[in-house]
Amino acid sequence: MAQQTQPKLARASFRGVSFVCTAHDLKAGRRIADHVFPQRDLGYHEDMGRQDREVSLTAYLNGDDAADQRDRLLAAIEAPGPGELFHPWLGRLMVVVKSSSFRESRAARRMVEVSLSFVEAGLSQFPQAVRDGASGIRAALDGLMAATGAVLGERLSLNAVPGFVKGDAGATLFDAAVALEQVRLALPGQAGLGYPVMRSIDAVADLARGALKGGAGEIVSTLDTALRTLGRAAPDPGRAYGAFEQAFQGFGLGLPSIPLTTSNRLRQKQNRDALTDATRWLALGSAVGLAGAATPETYPDAVRWRSRVCDWCDVEMEAASRSRSDKGFNALTQLRTAFVDHLTAGMGTLAPVRQVQLTTPMPSLALAYRDYGDARRGESLARRNRDVLRSGHPGMIPAGVPLDLVGG
Repeated sequence: MAQQTQPKLARASFRGVSFVCTAHDLKAGRRIADHVFPQRDLGYHEDMGRQDREVSLTAYLNGDDAADQRDRLLAAIEAPGPGELFHPWLGRLMVVVKSSSFRESRAARRMVEVSLSFVEAGLSQFPQAVRDGASGIRAALDGLMAATGAVLGERLSLNAVPGFVKGDAGATLFDAAVALEQVRLALPGQAGLGYPVMRSIDAVADLARGALKGGAGEIVSTLDTALRTLGRAAPDPGRAYGAFEQAFQGFGLGLPSIPLTTSNRLRQKQNRDALTDATRWLALGSAVGLAGAATPETYPDAVRWRSRVCDWCDVEMEAASRSRSDKGFNALTQLRTAFVDHLTAGMGTLAPVRQVQLTTPMPSLALAYRDYGDARRGESLARRNRDVLRSGHPGMIPAGVPLDLVGG
């Protein structure tokens, strides 16, 4: 006699928020337009294409934190736009939520019963207006470059000055070329733009070795070209931002001090300050452009990006305020605001992160399947927690250490 077995419970997730699924319904077929005609026994049923598949799930949330799980799933359901559903039997689907219901009772205080209905997400076949989140950053970058050129033109003066004053200005600009080269060496794999990057850095060095006859306009244009070319060549925006941050945050602060004993020494210091400020502002602008191109995976990642970029902007805004440069301060403020607006616009749909500790060691593939229902996410789980993994065992998650898991 064949032995009957009960269907196993399976874990599912929507936008990274997991839940236990007990049953599902799938509605599929063809879209039919019915045509009927007078005095005819049979009508004509026109095939209009495949019907959008509808998936209904019966699930539940349980545990001491059932209410928190309910709130996270509710936030994922109410977020706008399509989201990724990991279906325990159908795999990954891009869907739109049609309806949902949550049931709680006094008889089961640690459990929430959930009914979910999804329809697969289609693509718009017609032109539509969309908000370009990066356009604000691009406009702010153009404004920062214009402000940098105007401020440098007001503060830099190389007319009728001794040779050592011009030499110090050239040396300061050459230090900027050295910093650019440091960033280039820190970013391997520049995707076919290696030669243009080297040429743009050489142009900065050649300008530093010359007499700087082009003035502030040529200096700003040459620097900005090198910085933007280097940013475009970087294969990883996040790593490139770190390289820019290391090379240019605080650029010029470690140079030897200049004794303000004569008017020429005073002019030397003013020129140096003007060049270092211009270099830092332009480097910050390119770095913010890279940060805007990065795609945070989770909500905490986005918060860290926001704090990191805003801290650098705040430092430069404070320096511009001390030097009484209203144009620079306003341009930096607009750049900071544009980045925050761009990042905040997409933060609402990002997955949360929770911390857990294993009681026994477990392979990352097994942990990914247990928590997400998808062993393929084991690689990203191990990569996210690489700092706590044992050397030589990149796929084994140790016990007793805090782990970051994406989703509810």
